[in-house]
Amino acid sequence: MIRKITSKDYPIIKKYYKLFNFSFTPDYDPFKKVFVYELDSNVVGFIDYSIIYERVELNYIYVNEGYRNKKIASKLMNWMIDDAISSGCENITLEVSISNLKAINLYEKNGFIKQAIRPNYYQASDGILMMKKLEK
Repeated sequence: MIRKITSKDYPIIKKYYKLFNFSFTPDYDPFKKVFVYELDSNVVGFIDYSIIYERVELNYIYVNEGYRNKKIASKLMNWMIDDAISSGCENITLEVSISNLKAINLYEKNGFIKQAIRPNYYQASDGILMMKKLEK
């Protein structure tokens, strides 16, 4: 089940964000949206994105290793895409490490196209800027 994050989710979400070397702090950014994927009363994944007027930026998507290959990431992506379309957005952008082949495959399956390479975007590798245009 996908649902909006609540304060009871913060401890597990903080652990997941640490995997990105990023600290989760619940803020009140009016553009930011965070949804969790709950299975058997456990938060096993999340998606964090921002709707900024006519565009969406995917910030993070994560599924716990023990729950991968169960289409959870695809469901989270579809949730974001549906929200973007219903919000009247024109496109979704994201950056991904050039070495993260599983993520790139997920994004390409969901209609994202490589737009540019960003040299040294991540500490150890280049980044890829990807975009998906939305049909209204």
